[in-house]
Amino acid sequence: MEEINKETEIEMEKLIGLIEKIAVSKHATIAMGVRDPDPETVKCAAVAVEKKYANVILVGDKAEIEKASRIYYKLREDEVLSLPFQIIDTAVPEDELVSLLVSGEVDAAIRGTAKASDSLSNLKKACHINKIHRIAILLAKDENPHFFAPVGIDEGTTIEDKVEFICLGTHLLKRLGVAPHVGLISTPDEAGRLEAAEIVRIITEEKKLHVVDYKLDLEEAFEHSNYILAPNGITGNLIFRGLTFLGGGDGLGAPILMDRHVFVDTSRSAGHYTKAIMVASALSKKKKIEEESSN
Repeated sequence: MEEINKETEIEMEKLIGLIEKIAVSKHATIAMGVRDPDPETVKCAAVAVEKKYANVILVGDKAEIEKASRIYYKLREDEVLSLPFQIIDTAVPEDELVSLLVSGEVDAAIRGTAKASDSLSNLKKACHINKIHRIAILLAKDENPHFFAPVGIDEGTTIEDKVEFICLGTHLLKRLGVAPHVGLISTPDEAGRLEAAEIVRIITEEKKLHVVDYKLDLEEAFEHSNYILAPNGITGNLIFRGLTFLGGGDGLGAPILMDRHVFVDTSRSAGHYTKAIMVASALSKKKKIEEESSN
């Protein structure tokens, strides 16, 4: 996988600025799935284009997207509609989104408001992957970013899966030039203690990585770790939602870790996708504009 930052390790508080800078320098073509579009959806795409994060393609019902766009831009039906993004007309964005990605017609994709189950199922089939590994990028209330997993309710159910999450997440952080500090959240029952001990053993002895078991001390984990692993996907999903919807945090999307393609999962309930487009553009394998110019 391409190294995003080959320089010295950066501080976490500088990470978002780095991701934004890389997104602008790559200006990748990003497809976003759209169902039931509203003016806020249009705004997210328009702002991403305005900030030069990416060329954006909205994938969904063209008539509905144009209707939402007229509301956002406050245009009458008889006024000319000129949009900063492209629209691909389809009744099934979950199919078209994945097709665009695997065919190479776009550099990366975000789920947007497309259906989660159908989008991820299509992605698994098209990319020939058995399990989805999503790592959410979470901005805490103090604006400091953390990587967090698992967030899918059927993810992180086995020791092997959690070890894979730690390895993949560690690799992602290193790609971004960040020194990984992995914090494990574990349950206090006997099964939870035994599982945590085995994960720590595998990670330290076999994978030669570092992880700290914070048990149920979530505050300590967030204070001392930049990548936090929840006991399972259900717990992780609840923690993530609590921090974003009730705790004043913000989600930047959840990149699905794959070798060939970049797909950033998003929450329909969050309703804002500009930052997810930024993340997708930064993680894409498109060369930076200055690199293309020199070739």
